[in-house]
Amino acid sequence: MRIGEIARLTGVSARSIRHYHRSGVLAEPPRTTGGYREYDVTALVRISRIAFLSDSGVPLREISALLETAPGSMADDLAAVRSGIDTRIAALTRQRERLDLIAQRAADGLPLGLLPEPVSRALDLCRYAVPDDPDLTALLDREQDLLDLLALNGDFPVQLTASYTAIAFDAGRRTRYLDLLAGFHRIEGRRPSEVEPQIADLVDALLADQDLRALVAGVPAEPGDEHDAADATHGPTLEQLLPDPAQREVVRRLLAASGVRP
Repeated sequence: MRIGEIARLTGVSARSIRHYHRSGVLAEPPRTTGGYREYDVTALVRISRIAFLSDSGVPLREISALLETAPGSMADDLAAVRSGIDTRIAALTRQRERLDLIAQRAADGLPLGLLPEPVSRALDLCRYAVPDDPDLTALLDREQDLLDLLALNGDFPVQLTASYTAIAFDAGRRTRYLDLLAGFHRIEGRRPSEVEPQIADLVDALLADQDLRALVAGVPAEPGDEHDAADATHGPTLEQLLPDPAQREVVRRLLAASGVRP
C-alpha cells in the first residue's frame, strides 16, 4: 500500500504519517524499485494506534514507549498522561475565565487589567477633581499602573479595595488623597535629610486616616526580612516600587509606626 492509500484507510494525512517517520514513532517501510514507500498491514495498524493515542492526548514522544509496554503495565503511564491533561484543562479554564473577565471589563468601559472596579472608579473621580492639573493627573496615572501591577501579580488586597471605595464616596477623603499624592511628588528627587519636615507631615497625614494608611498595606517587604526568599519573588519589592529614597522613607516610617516590619 502506498502512503495515499494508507492515509485514506486510517484517516491520517500523508503529512502526519511523514511526521511520524521523522519523530521516530513509526519506522520507515521498505521502498519499491520506483522509490515509493510500501506499507503493510502491520504499518496500517501501528499508524491507527498512533493516531488514536495522539488524539487521546498522549504526546507523540511518549507513544513509542507506550506501544511497547505490556497492557497490564500501562496504568502508571496513562495516569501520568491523564494528570497532564487535567493540568492543561485547569489552565485553559483559567484562561477562559480571565478572557470572560476582560471582555466584561471592556463592556463596562474599564481599562485592560484586573484592577477592581471600585478602585478604577475612585481614580477616575480623582482625575475629574483636578482636570487642569497635568502633574496630578500624571501621578494618578502612575498610581493606577502600580495598582494594576499589584492586581496582575495576585489577589488584590481587600483592604485596598475598601480604602479606594471610601475615597470614591467621600469628597473630603479624595482631597486628602490628592494632597497626599502631591506631597509625595514634592519630595521626589530630594535627599531625605533635606525634606525631613515634609516626610514627617506625610507620615502624620497617613496615620490620621485609616483608609489612606491602608493604601500602603499591599507594599511588599524587603527580601531578607522574616519573609522567606520565595515570597520575595512573587512581586516587586518596596525598593522597586518606590525607587525614590525620600518617598520610600515615608512608607518605611508608616509601616514601623503601624507595627509592620518594612
